[in-house]
Amino acid sequence: MFDTHSVLVYLPCIGFILFVERREMAASLPDGILLGMGNPLLDLQAQVEKDFLDKWGLKENDAILCDDKHVAMFEELAKNYKVEYIPGGATQNSLRVCQWMLNAPNKTTFFGAIGDDSYGKLLSQKAREAGVNVQYQSAYTTGRIDIRFCLPLASDSRRIARVIG
Repeated sequence: MFDTHSVLVYLPCIGFILFVERREMAASLPDGILLGMGNPLLDLQAQVEKDFLDKWGLKENDAILCDDKHVAMFEELAKNYKVEYIPGGATQNSLRVCQWMLNAPNKTTFFGAIGDDSYGKLLSQKAREAGVNVQYQSAYTTGRIDIRFCLPLASDSRRIARVIG
């Protein structure tokens, strides 16, 4: 049924299956053929030492809710570590995977709300670089933004912390 040119995209979080018989046909699909709406997150990934986790009260393989005391942690990450910024959230991740598989930009469109700040601008830039047509609603923030990040230990590539603000 499937040959080496077939592409199958399964997006469980939005319950949509898209089958393209030949990869060449992906380019002929209309822009915005797949629409998703959800909570966009900005994933931050950096390798840090155990001391960093201890300083900020983080545990390995744990998740916490961010509060005001963690704002400086993000600044320290950006200043002292190589941070990779990745558009995240279940729906947005699924659309990014679809874009990657189709290898044709703007076949997917994502709606969601972001803060009107530097992180929101960075999220928009990174999602567009991944080929997703993002149509964010931008809102002024009161200092609380949703950020999720993974901090692998320098000597280990396991995910050890996820912080949700």
